[in-house]
Amino acid sequence: MPLARVFPRLIVALVCVAATSCASAPVQPEGSAYELAPEPQPLPQMATASPTARPPRELFNTFADMVIQRVEPEVTRDEVFAAVQTLVADARACLPVPSVWLSAPPRAGAFIVRYDLMQRDWGEDTARSARERMDELVASGFLTEEERPEQGVGVVRYDTTRDGREYMRGTIDSGQRPAFCAPAGRRLVEITSMEWGEYPCGTLRVRFTHVADDWPVWARHEATRARLAQSWPANGDTGVGEVSLSRQWFTAGHLPRGVPNGALVSACMDAERERIVGTDLNMAPPSD
Repeated sequence: MPLARVFPRLIVALVCVAATSCASAPVQPEGSAYELAPEPQPLPQMATASPTARPPRELFNTFADMVIQRVEPEVTRDEVFAAVQTLVADARACLPVPSVWLSAPPRAGAFIVRYDLMQRDWGEDTARSARERMDELVASGFLTEEERPEQGVGVVRYDTTRDGREYMRGTIDSGQRPAFCAPAGRRLVEITSMEWGEYPCGTLRVRFTHVADDWPVWARHEATRARLAQSWPANGDTGVGEVSLSRQWFTAGHLPRGVPNGALVSACMDAERERIVGTDLNMAPPSD
């Protein structure tokens, strides 16, 4: 085919593709030496946690994997309720591990306690109190115990259970007192107020009431229940709480599985504002 017949058709195609709209695509003559470029398609709308949420422009103009956004004034109360309920359901109650005498550094979640040496060097009351606290952790399902009489009277091996590994904060040999922190079994009752502003971990401060219908499933020991009763309202009685919320967006390829983009979260940032280090959920805030 002569070149003079090809160039004009190429120019027509390029002009049509570059224009914002074309009334109709040029007819492609039989035997032509090119194909028309497909019309550009709009980007698919990003799935979000709420119809009122809009992805921030920074999400597409940043090298960060995640962007924190202010909560919009038109956010629905139902979405706020669901977000706070998730946080309340995950609120933890902690049982500290008492100070004990270890015969050797822990290995693979197992450690051996020498109550005989504790009684000799720290006194009978201290050894007895520590043993009672460890019995609570065993009853809660965080540890299993095995007497080791062949090693001496008052020698006990403890192994961390699957629940214990999930709920333990810290380590036995870290030099800091570890604890088992498990869900406290609370549920959200009512959102009492919503205020927009600048708060430590968000731009929407939510105040609410919460309640427990029964003891947490792991609170089987009477001493454990008595300990919880010192820090939480009695079962059936409502408590008050507050938390501040932001919207959290992830860039393409970094959205965690099962998490809707643009979900409401309590996002406490580190000093450099480079990562989230926790929430400001407070289940017993002081009265104003």
